[in-house]
Amino acid sequence: MTVIWFVVWFIANAIGGGEPLTFDPVNGWTGTLLLAIALDLGRAHVPAGRGRASREP
Repeated sequence: MTVIWFVVWFIANAIGGGEPLTFDPVNGWTGTLLLAIALDLGRAHVPAGRGRASREP
Protein backbone atom coordinates (compact mmCIF):
# COMPACT_ATOMS: atom_id res chain seq x y z
CA MET A 1 0.00 0.00 0.00
CA THR A 2 2.85 2.37 0.79
CA VAL A 3 4.38 1.69 -2.63
CA ILE A 4 1.06 2.49 -4.31
CA TRP A 5 0.89 5.72 -2.27
CA PHE A 6 4.41 6.64 -3.40
CA VAL A 7 3.55 6.11 -7.08
CA VAL A 8 0.39 8.24 -6.77
CA TRP A 9 2.30 10.99 -4.92
CA PHE A 10 5.15 10.93 -7.45
CA ILE A 11 2.77 11.31 -10.39
CA ALA A 12 0.77 14.05 -8.64
CA ASN A 13 3.98 15.84 -7.66
CA ALA A 14 5.30 15.69 -11.24
CA ILE A 15 2.03 16.90 -12.81
CA GLY A 16 0.71 19.16 -10.06
CA GLY A 17 2.12 21.96 -7.96
CA GLY A 18 4.84 20.03 -6.16
CA GLU A 19 3.55 20.18 -2.58
CA PRO A 20 6.24 19.06 -0.11
CA LEU A 21 5.72 16.46 2.61
CA THR A 22 5.56 18.32 5.93
CA PHE A 23 5.15 16.83 9.39
CA ASP A 24 4.76 20.09 11.34
CA PRO A 25 1.90 20.72 10.58
CA VAL A 26 0.86 17.52 8.83
CA ASN A 27 -0.52 18.21 5.36
CA GLY A 28 -2.84 15.99 3.32
CA TRP A 29 -0.09 14.04 1.55
CA THR A 30 1.76 13.34 4.78
CA GLY A 31 -1.48 12.30 6.50
CA THR A 32 -2.26 9.78 3.78
CA LEU A 33 1.34 8.49 3.93
CA LEU A 34 1.00 7.93 7.67
CA LEU A 35 -2.32 6.15 7.07
CA ALA A 36 -0.76 3.88 4.42
CA ILE A 37 2.13 3.01 6.75
CA ALA A 38 -0.28 2.32 9.62
CA LEU A 39 -2.39 0.02 7.45
CA ASP A 40 0.71 -1.84 6.26
CA LEU A 41 2.01 -2.30 9.80
CA GLY A 42 -1.44 -3.18 11.16
CA ARG A 43 -1.82 -5.95 8.62
CA ALA A 44 1.06 -7.82 10.26
CA HIS A 45 -1.01 -8.15 13.45
CA VAL A 46 -3.95 -9.92 11.79
CA PRO A 47 -3.85 -13.64 12.60
CA ALA A 48 -3.64 -16.07 9.68
CA GLY A 49 -6.86 -17.82 8.77
CA ARG A 50 -9.10 -14.91 9.67
CA GLY A 51 -11.17 -12.88 7.25
CA ARG A 52 -12.88 -13.41 3.93
CA ALA A 53 -10.17 -15.42 2.18
CA SER A 54 -10.32 -18.28 4.70
CA ARG A 55 -14.08 -18.80 4.66
CA GLU A 56 -15.44 -21.98 3.15
CA PRO A 57 -17.90 -21.43 0.25
